[in-house]
Amino acid sequence: MASDIRRGVAAALLALLGVAAQAAQQAAVLQGMPAALVVPGGALEELSDAALGDEIGQVGSLILLDRIAPNELTGAATPGTYANFSFVRMGLDGRLDFNANIAKLQLGCGGVNDLLAGPGCDLDIDYVGFMGLNAAKDRPGAPGSTFQLTRPFLEIAFKNEGNAALREVAGIRIGAQNINGALRMGRDYTGFDGLGVEPSLTNMENGGTCNPAATTGAGVVNCHSGINSLSGYLAGIELSAGIKARAYVCFELITCFIAPINAAIDACLGRIVFDPCASTDRPFFVDAGGTRIKSLNVSAANMKIKSPWTLGATITGYGSLLLDLRQVHYLLAPDSPDFFLSFQRERISWPRYDKAPPPANVAFDSCNPSYNQVASRCGSAYLPAANTGWWLSATNTKVLNLLPPDTIYTNNSSNPYFALTDLINALGPNNSPIVINNPKLGLVAADNCHGSSVFC
Repeated sequence: MASDIRRGVAAALLALLGVAAQAAQQAAVLQGMPAALVVPGGALEELSDAALGDEIGQVGSLILLDRIAPNELTGAATPGTYANFSFVRMGLDGRLDFNANIAKLQLGCGGVNDLLAGPGCDLDIDYVGFMGLNAAKDRPGAPGSTFQLTRPFLEIAFKNEGNAALREVAGIRIGAQNINGALRMGRDYTGFDGLGVEPSLTNMENGGTCNPAATTGAGVVNCHSGINSLSGYLAGIELSAGIKARAYVCFELITCFIAPINAAIDACLGRIVFDPCASTDRPFFVDAGGTRIKSLNVSAANMKIKSPWTLGATITGYGSLLLDLRQVHYLLAPDSPDFFLSFQRERISWPRYDKAPPPANVAFDSCNPSYNQVASRCGSAYLPAANTGWWLSATNTKVLNLLPPDTIYTNNSSNPYFALTDLINALGPNNSPIVINNPKLGLVAADNCHGSSVFC
């Protein structure tokens, strides 16, 4: 059987190479081709199994090989770029479809990064699942749906490649030119995740007690497990959320103590159907990265806020959103480029798969100038630098249409009231008093289980 398959492949390859072989014979420029293929009169001979096994296809092959020289691509001289490596890439010119669940993903536990971020793991995620998207591409798909990798590859970074005495492997990564699917994480202990787990107020992975009535803070965080620590860079995450919020506001010091107003100041960001936002609004993007990070801090989120002073009026202001990563139960990746997992002994700026800066005309992409949020990384053919250790990188992922189920209060115990001057400060990004600490988001883990399985 194996011999028949190889002879069939040989016949197909010979047919594709026939014209090239004849032209090469006439020009005497066919280099590296076995003599058995170049014979008088342009005739072709069948290769033996052993001879066929010695050949490597290139043009039109399923196997892709590539090499990028040190500092070869655009952006190599940009400050913060570490590209003085030789990159050798081996991949498939095809698409890999799969669906998978991992109960516990831990990489890089202990080691040198303990000195940087304290004891733990570079990557520590509970209940990881790779699955597809729904039709609208704004939620994970059905259980068993397909996660797709286009042109998966393995790449090695060599240091001092030209010096046999000093040559060494500095890093290795696996990835894909594009991915299309959803990465789901963790459990929701408020009983709404549909994972076959009985609702429990005791967090089995992290400890602590879930408070289903809490709308902000630790009581909310304890209702979730998922991303415990993340080392990586998520470039251009698109967020859209609506927040049902109230605050005690007052005009002057006296009314703050006597008759503060319990006012609705509903807020939203990104393209979402939630008053005062609309689906046609400008998308909102944020970059997040670092070693063993545990939370996402959006320090100057540009929000639309309902004015408490004028009925129906809207102001455009700023606020800070602090979000523990355990609440992020999925990342959507609709045709997202340059996804990879790597390990390196020093900082490396891995090249983009296409070896060029990202295009500037992709809809709902942070590098599209029409959204006024283009970052310096958009002008480089190298990705943001990967730190020492294990590293996860993804670009243009999305967390969309977050509609928290409960009303939250934005004031805190140290500042229970917003004065008029506070709300004026909220119009600028630097001194806004609006800080939303881990609001209940209503972001539940997607179900990717089959039959009686409950671990996924």
